[in-house]
Amino acid sequence: MAERVLRSADLASVHSRVLMIAAIFLAIAVMIAGILAYRLALFANTDQAQARLTLQVQALANSLEKYRLLAPLAARRPDVLAILSNPPDWEGKDAALLTVSQLGVMSSAVEIELTYLSGDRFLVLDNQLVPAAASNGVRGFRSDIVDAFQGRLGRRLPAEKDGQIYIFSSPVRFEGVLVGALSVHVDMSETEENWALSAEPIIAVDATDRVILSNRDGWYGADFRFAEQARAKTDLGKTDTNNDKDVRLLADFSLFGPALVSVFGKRQKQRFVAATHIDPLLGWTFYALEPLRKPALVAVSVGMGVAMVGGFLLGWLWVAFNRQQFQLTQRRRDKASALWLERRVRDRTKELRQTQAGLIHSAKLAAIGQMSAVLSHEYNQPLAAIRSYAENAQLLFEAGKSEQGSDNLVRISKLVDRLAKLSRNLKSFARRPGVDTKSVCVAVIVDEAMMLMMPQARKCGVEIVALSQDKDLNVLAGHTRLEQVLINLVSNALDAFVEAGFANGRIQIESFAKGEMGIIRVSDNGVGVDDALRHDIFEPFVTSKDHGHGLGLGLPIAFNLVKGFGGDLTLIESPDPAFKTCFEICLPLAK
Repeated sequence: MAERVLRSADLASVHSRVLMIAAIFLAIAVMIAGILAYRLALFANTDQAQARLTLQVQALANSLEKYRLLAPLAARRPDVLAILSNPPDWEGKDAALLTVSQLGVMSSAVEIELTYLSGDRFLVLDNQLVPAAASNGVRGFRSDIVDAFQGRLGRRLPAEKDGQIYIFSSPVRFEGVLVGALSVHVDMSETEENWALSAEPIIAVDATDRVILSNRDGWYGADFRFAEQARAKTDLGKTDTNNDKDVRLLADFSLFGPALVSVFGKRQKQRFVAATHIDPLLGWTFYALEPLRKPALVAVSVGMGVAMVGGFLLGWLWVAFNRQQFQLTQRRRDKASALWLERRVRDRTKELRQTQAGLIHSAKLAAIGQMSAVLSHEYNQPLAAIRSYAENAQLLFEAGKSEQGSDNLVRISKLVDRLAKLSRNLKSFARRPGVDTKSVCVAVIVDEAMMLMMPQARKCGVEIVALSQDKDLNVLAGHTRLEQVLINLVSNALDAFVEAGFANGRIQIESFAKGEMGIIRVSDNGVGVDDALRHDIFEPFVTSKDHGHGLGLGLPIAFNLVKGFGGDLTLIESPDPAFKTCFEICLPLAK
């Protein structure tokens, strides 16, 4: 059943459907990612524009606040009261006009205007009262003057562009009686200059939907409409005949929330996202604009990124499907090959069994050769010591020191007995280990091993040191076999020093009790054991010595001897970083 489901044609059909569904989901994911990125970028640009607008509007409000307070304060000055309470040709007006002129200069006001109840308006210029022309040639009171005569602070921005002048008008009362009005003319061009420092457009629109302030040339006086207003105007068949500007602004709301503003010029159309601030006191609406291309670029970038990642995943899926189909075809080929190989395996089995028997016989012959090499290695050290003691005894007898010479003969006798024991132990090595164990003193075994290896160590320039010699530390082991293990470990360290040409070598032997076990550590400060050999160091024929200098049987023999005592021989990391190699013998304590 499984083979029928995984047929190549069926598998290819399933893969095609999966790839088609994945492509559809990828297209949907690209659209969603682009829309979300566009929406987030739109709100981010709106927040950026709102922060910029808040800063500029606050600066404008602070600037106008100074002049808003200046008009009522100046209306209370005695010189202003004197000028408006007397006829225009009053004799003392020159001194009063000088003070008023200085007030205008110090406050940075463009002009200070005085209006009589009779309707006469005069500008204070060069310490003189200069008659003011009527606005648009129409005589009468302006709206700000009317508000002032009614006891309120009048405000006005002239409809005509006259240097962007904003007017504050305050009533003037002499002894509680209204005698006129004082108007302070404020130049708004400084505000536009400050706005010009902003890279993006900022505009102010009054109640008549006319741009009254802007940091863009040609936008002043432009028509600002909302899309609903423009459509309603078109439906009624009305056209704007008063707007002769080349720039028109049309506002509309997007599906994502923030307002969008389209700017129509002679040659091009620009789209912006707008942040809005309404000032009820001035009656103006402020707009800070950010180009709509920024969110669009973000949306395109995110969409392309998602498309690239999705395309990579689709490509990876396509490769995986092709690999699966290839594996299915290869599996069928492998099955046919396996049937052919099974027949070949049956034919070769007989030959392998014959070869295995030959290998076992060869291994036995190799073990015999290795044993002879071990015997030679283990006997050479005691024989060298016997020769040294014999030569020293002869010299001592010739010198008349018979007592010391006899002591050397006793040591020679002990070494001969030890060789005999070693011969018996090596002869029984092939038998099952773990028999004939007794309580032995570790300190005695260490002393004897050092005694045998000290001549060779001095010849190699290596120092052998025994630490923590506890005379009462007894373990369960064979005396000669444990001594053989120590000699083998020390001999290997000496051979490593000689091969590496290492000077100032040091071998350290320490013994101590740990719980119910006795520990013997043999450490040296040589080159250490390669990481490649650490896990196989106790396997037969594994050696770091050069070819022809070692068979790799010393450590396996020592390992089996310690196992026969019921202990363990391991290669560990030395607690002292000065020593690179550390072998630890762990044996049960003798009770």
